[in-house]
Amino acid sequence: MSHPILERHLKRQTLKPLYLFYGDEEFLMYRALERLGKALKGPEGEAPVKVVLEAQEVGLPEFLSQTRMTPLWGAGQLLVLRRVETYPANVLKAILDYLDHPAPRAWVVLLAPGLKARDLSKNAVWTRLQQEEAALGFFHLKEGELQQWLAREAQALGKTLTLAGAQRLVDMVGDNLSELAQELEKLALFAGDEKTLTPALVGQLASHSRSYNIFALVDALGDPGAQKRLSALAHLLDLGEKPARILGMLARQLRLLLRLKDSPPGAPPEALARTLEIHPGVVKKLSRQAARFTSPSLQTNLWRLHQTDLHLKTSAGNPRLLLEWCLLQMGPG
Repeated sequence: MSHPILERHLKRQTLKPLYLFYGDEEFLMYRALERLGKALKGPEGEAPVKVVLEAQEVGLPEFLSQTRMTPLWGAGQLLVLRRVETYPANVLKAILDYLDHPAPRAWVVLLAPGLKARDLSKNAVWTRLQQEEAALGFFHLKEGELQQWLAREAQALGKTLTLAGAQRLVDMVGDNLSELAQELEKLALFAGDEKTLTPALVGQLASHSRSYNIFALVDALGDPGAQKRLSALAHLLDLGEKPARILGMLARQLRLLLRLKDSPPGAPPEALARTLEIHPGVVKKLSRQAARFTSPSLQTNLWRLHQTDLHLKTSAGNPRLLLEWCLLQMGPG
């Protein structure tokens, strides 16, 4: 399933010549785009000619004019324009002209990850697309929706994922749909002939997830001893994670913890999730971690990460030793 409106159009063979994909969940957006591309294959199985451009590199009228260059043979064209919400309102009017005279055998998809549902009513172009069922929204899944989505993904892989198994996977990997889909595919292969993906199976495999292990590393920072920190670091390095990326992920986690500690007391997880732009389930994990640190200690640890990053970029020292030395100095407080 890509998007219910798109699936209905495909089933009824009533595809629109132009779609707007908007919202904050780009993984689902690109999943729907992939679904559309497969559906547009010709009778011989040939894929449409695909053109993908960025709004910053082409004018909107120029992009739309390319729809008139469809090859005489084959499955037509699929033209994708990213970040279309960055065009000014007067430029967007070119879309209305195109809708009045769309090109044959050409399908246009405008991607606007920065556009929100409330923005549609503020622009006549988006309003028209919404009225014509051509504006499809893709948004971060809520906690209950996330487990249901995982269950459907597992079903497509020929497996049954229990609710407890789905929750365990989210707890260990996080709410990034791309990473969840990758881990689920690994889990399905790991399970072999076993049809049911249980929490125990999830636990066996998800411990090899990089997302899970960065949480484990942050958790280890809250432990007085250094052994857990060094062990978590070694695990990430063994998984092939680059030292610079580890520092970046650690810094991001610590900044999230700082922002969480600066949030109003008693704020509900849903409100915090919106403020921090993360999943409510991740807020719960961050809250447990935040309780182990003071704001000054988090700021000091961020400074240490910054200093280590400078050493990585400017010295010939062993990256692993630099990371280990940094982590030895970090801890709760």
